[in-house]
Amino acid sequence: MNRTGLFWGIALITLGVVFLGHNYGWFYIDWGFFSNFWPVLIILAGLNLIFARRNPGAAVVTTVLLGVSVPLAIVGAFHGNRWDNDRDSYHYNYHDEEDNEDSDEARERDEENRDRNGENDRPKVQTSHIAEPMDPTITQASLKFESGAGRFYIGSLSDSLVEADTRMSVSKYSMSVSRNAESNSADVHVKLDDDSFNLKSGELVNQVDLRLNQKPSWSFEFGIGAGQANFDLSAYTVRSVKLEAGAADLDLKLGERAPLSDVKIESGVASVTIKIPKTAGCQVETKGALNIKKLDGFVEIGGGVYQTPGYAASPKKINIAYEGGVSRFAIERY
Repeated sequence: MNRTGLFWGIALITLGVVFLGHNYGWFYIDWGFFSNFWPVLIILAGLNLIFARRNPGAAVVTTVLLGVSVPLAIVGAFHGNRWDNDRDSYHYNYHDEEDNEDSDEARERDEENRDRNGENDRPKVQTSHIAEPMDPTITQASLKFESGAGRFYIGSLSDSLVEADTRMSVSKYSMSVSRNAESNSADVHVKLDDDSFNLKSGELVNQVDLRLNQKPSWSFEFGIGAGQANFDLSAYTVRSVKLEAGAADLDLKLGERAPLSDVKIESGVASVTIKIPKTAGCQVETKGALNIKKLDGFVEIGGGVYQTPGYAASPKKINIAYEGGVSRFAIERY
C-alpha cells in the first residue's frame, strides 16, 4: 500500500472510531485542545516530505500520525469553541460570584427544570474548595498532583499551604497531607477519588485552580492526561519539577528564587513552552526524534545538550531535561 492509501485508510478508521466512541460514551476527548493544536499537522506534513526520500520507515510513521491527527483536528475545529465559552463563564462566575448570585440561582432552576423534563443530557458540573492550613514551621513542601484530561492552573499565592478550587462533572478531588516535624516538611497529594469514568454523553468538565504558600521551598510532581496546563511557578522557590503528560498543551513559568531548579518533562503529542528569567543560567537536554525545538539564546554543546552563555558561572541555575514524542518544545527568556 502506498502512503496515500495508508493515510486515507487510517484517517477513515480514526474518524469512525471517534464518532462511534462519542455516541456510546467510550471515552472523553478534549476538542478544545485539538482545535488549538492544528499546527502539529504542518509539522508532520513537513517531516513526511523530508523523510519520503531519506527515511522511508520514518515516512510511514509520520503518515500514520497524520492519518490520526487530521480527523481529530477537523472535528476539533467544529467543537473547540465550546471550551472557550465554558472557560470565560467559569472565570467570570468565580471572580464575580456575589454580583451574579441571582443569575446563578436562575440558571440552577433552569437546569433543574431541564433535568426533570429529560432535556439536559450533559453531566452536572459541581464546584468544590479544598485547603490545607499553613504551619509556619514548614520550610520545605512537595506537591504531587494526579489527574486525567482537563484544564489545570497554578498561579496565585495562598495563605494556606495548598488550596484548590475544582469544577468537575464526574468524581471529585481529595487532598492528603503528611507532615514531618523533624525536617519541618510537608508532603501534599491531590488526586481524583475515582479516575474510572462512565460517561453517557462522552463529555467531561475537569478544571482545577491550585494556589500555594510562598514560604516553603517546593518540589512538584504532576501527572496529567490530555488537555491544558498553565503552571506559573515564578513566585515560588522551586527545587524540582517532574511532569508527565499525554496529549497536552503545557505552559510552565519559572523564577530564580532557588539556587538550582531541576525540571524533568516527559510528554506524548504536546506543545510545551517553558519561560525562564534571563538572569538565570539554563541547561537543556532534549530527546525525541520528532521534536521541533525553539531555543533562542542557547548554544548547543553536543549530544542534544544546550546552554545559555555563561551558564557555569551563573549563581542561579535551571536544568531542564525534556523527552517528547511528536511535540513542539520552546524556551522563552523573560
